[in-house]
Amino acid sequence: MALKLIEKLGLKLAPPSTPSFVPAHPYDFSHVPSPLKRPPTCQAMMVDDLKIIYLPIAKNACSSLKRLVANLGGVELQDGEDIHHKLDANDTGLQFEDRTDNDIRRALSDPSWMRFVVMRDPLDRLVSVYVEKFVQNRTIAGQAPTTGPVLEAVLGKEDLTPEDFDTGITFREFAEYILSERPERLNGHWRPQAEYLGHIPFTHMYDVKNLEQLANDLRGHIGQDIDLPRMNVSREAAKKPIYDTHAPDKRPTDLSNAKHLSMESFLPPDLRSRLEEYFATDVTLHNVLSKSDCSSA
Repeated sequence: MALKLIEKLGLKLAPPSTPSFVPAHPYDFSHVPSPLKRPPTCQAMMVDDLKIIYLPIAKNACSSLKRLVANLGGVELQDGEDIHHKLDANDTGLQFEDRTDNDIRRALSDPSWMRFVVMRDPLDRLVSVYVEKFVQNRTIAGQAPTTGPVLEAVLGKEDLTPEDFDTGITFREFAEYILSERPERLNGHWRPQAEYLGHIPFTHMYDVKNLEQLANDLRGHIGQDIDLPRMNVSREAAKKPIYDTHAPDKRPTDLSNAKHLSMESFLPPDLRSRLEEYFATDVTLHNVLSKSDCSSA
């Protein structure tokens, strides 16, 4: 019926396109990157001599922990050198993307390896990334690739101006953008942490507030001392936080004290419940970790 309709309308069928890749046999998928080489798993780090694997998750002390694991793997940073650029722009041999699947899979199945990841309260992580990226550093040019797509979606503009970045968006607008998107489409800084966890059978999982336990376990595993990584913070956890009931709807220019505001300031009950539903798996994992006396899986 469809073919007859096409002929009746005088339309011509386009000739079939020639595939750019012709497999050697029907089950040859060698041209498709393995799951181990796709983001975010491809950024997992491994140090063979010490038998450790670490999966970084953005906003979960990942800069500090990347530097620690890189140092253990013999990679040192020069003054002012960025750890993320160092690893992503060079073949250091430390990331999964630098290694063969066979090497990685041997490490994943070997019980003598310590394979760890750090989790965080998902709503605290969300508020933290908003304060850092959309308030404190919103006018820094280097942030545009991260924050620009969100501003474009919220403001309904394709060509953003410096004024758009300066004016910015409210936390509620940021949250509504997230709630409207599929989790796998989100930027890694606010993508659900559960989206990171496939493909690696972890032996240890930690709450970001329990890095001291991570450091102790790592010292015991590798048999040498290490410096406890210091987490970069966008809010002052050491001081008594301030509560501002209007924080979710304030523009960044009106959030000069954002670093001192409590997490609850940004999460009125209606918005909190919807975000907890969206990040339900993360909430569950974090609740289990925070109530557990043991970090080992």
